[in-house]
Amino acid sequence: MQLNSNGWHVDDHIVVAVSTGIDSMCLLYQLLNDYKDSYRKLTCLHVNHGVRSASIEEARFLEAYCERHHIDLHIKKLDLSHSLDRNNSIQNEARIKRYEWFDEMMNVLEADVLLTAHHLDDQLETIMYRIFNGKSTRNKLGFDELSKRKGYQIYRPLLAVSKKEIKQFQERYHIPYFEDESNKDNKYVRNDIRNRIIPAIDENNQLKASHLLKLKQWHDEQYDILQYSAKQFIQEFVKFDEQSKYLEVSRQAFNNLPNSLKMVVLDCLLSKYYELFNISAKTYEEWFKQFSSKKAQFSINLTDKWIIQIAYGKLIIMAKNNGDTYFRVQTIKKPGNYFFNKYRLEIHSNLPKCLFPLTVRTRQSGDTFKLNGRDGYKKVNRLFIDCKVPQWVRDQMPIVLDKQQRIIAVGDLYQQQTIKKWIIISKNGDE
Repeated sequence: MQLNSNGWHVDDHIVVAVSTGIDSMCLLYQLLNDYKDSYRKLTCLHVNHGVRSASIEEARFLEAYCERHHIDLHIKKLDLSHSLDRNNSIQNEARIKRYEWFDEMMNVLEADVLLTAHHLDDQLETIMYRIFNGKSTRNKLGFDELSKRKGYQIYRPLLAVSKKEIKQFQERYHIPYFEDESNKDNKYVRNDIRNRIIPAIDENNQLKASHLLKLKQWHDEQYDILQYSAKQFIQEFVKFDEQSKYLEVSRQAFNNLPNSLKMVVLDCLLSKYYELFNISAKTYEEWFKQFSSKKAQFSINLTDKWIIQIAYGKLIIMAKNNGDTYFRVQTIKKPGNYFFNKYRLEIHSNLPKCLFPLTVRTRQSGDTFKLNGRDGYKKVNRLFIDCKVPQWVRDQMPIVLDKQQRIIAVGDLYQQQTIKKWIIISKNGDE
């Protein structure tokens, strides 16, 4: 059994994740023997998931094994009782907690590379799992030999080695290991693929599960192209304000993308800026239908803090307005500089005193203002529609009324002609 040792150097501190199963124990045996001169230091990490009664015995066995071979060992016991109490599948939660601890320990140990014992059969199982659970379009199809983590690298030196080869190697050198009985339980999807589906495929002379590797190669090339295209689109079309996390993109430009690329773009944006992961493909498809509809304005809740706001030709991600961060009514009794919501109001000293006190508020139903240069009035709501003002902007824009409660200014869209030069309203303090 030959390891691919290209993932580490002779001066590296390597760490091995050891479960005490046949795969990781054979990997550890190889590193202690045939590959003992390929690294500077070797450390073992073991996770006790605390689910099986044999876990305690396995941990003790590994402690004795590492002590006998003079290997540093660190053990972590996970608490998965919350998932067990709720009768939830613990496999995903266990994996997340396991790698969180790996992240922590790799930093503490100042180690270079984490080795795992994933092998060829694991690869085929993962490819098939991602194809049939619908996650193939937004992930690579299986494992990479080398992947980057937080401050270190993960390497899989057995990825080209079959389970059959590992078993033969174990028998030849009588390597001790523990068999996890839960691996035989086909109620777990991955076990069912491993124990039933893949063997059934290989029993057919016209089929071969290993052909999935060709599909992986082609798929991952296309995945990399999608990732590159998504980055190019984001650079060209997405505007992002770091301070407020306000994100804006052309609605038409986004709608013109194929759905697969739309998903990758949103995955990139939501995970990078808003720490939102694992939005389902079904949810995305529902959003895409709404984005491409003729409806000019609407919003979609992302979380209790963030929303997607569609405003005419723009797709925006922004913080929710909880209603208590904006002044709804303000009285101005003299000239000066004032702030209302996200607007700055400059009231010049030449504004006729007879107009004071001014009232500044947000819009109300039925608001109208006198047209400049001709007879008649216009509804404020119609002005907003004509100027394609987004809904949330309408709710913040200052409406200025004189002493007689006549509208003399509507944000930066309208000022009464006779006082236009004496009332200047600008967004965010910019004229």
